[in-house]
Amino acid sequence: MISVARRILRFDAPERFIAGTTGEPGARIFHLQAIGNGIAATVIVEKSQVAVLARRIADMLNDLAEGGSVKLPVQTTRIKPRLPRLTEPFAAEFRVGTIALSWDPLAARLTLEFRDDMSDDGSADAPPPINDAPVGPDVLRVTLSVAAALEFAEQSLELAAAGRPTCPLCGDPITASGHRCTRKLAYLN
Repeated sequence: MISVARRILRFDAPERFIAGTTGEPGARIFHLQAIGNGIAATVIVEKSQVAVLARRIADMLNDLAEGGSVKLPVQTTRIKPRLPRLTEPFAAEFRVGTIALSWDPLAARLTLEFRDDMSDDGSADAPPPINDAPVGPDVLRVTLSVAAALEFAEQSLELAAAGRPTCPLCGDPITASGHRCTRKLAYLN
């Protein structure tokens, strides 16, 4: 087997790090996009990965704030801006399999690592998260300040919730053409 050097796409305090989508609700493809120092990297993720990541970031930072390790920005009431759009054109680097989070207490920064272990053939042991091993799956690594991490989490939760409306009876998504409700055994529009 031929070993190929892995790509580690690093963005330390990127100018922009967002979750975004392409396509219409019900057929959306979710992406993460980092832009900094004149380069951009975009990866494909699942909607559930975006939502879980955003909740985990918020939970982690709240836990750190309760422990006194970090001071969270004061929340102000503000008009919510429109969700940011992905910068185009782009070609996705890979589909994310594993996501790792780590906190650096000295720099007071959160590091997110997105690994392409979806295309792993299983012949080699995957390296542990957050490392610079020369061989392994490709990685997108983004380091964020507390404020940037909270902004990403808030925007990502809003994006994940902005899909198709759900049926008030069964909770399944309602498409533009309607919905066959499993609880009511009827077709609803």
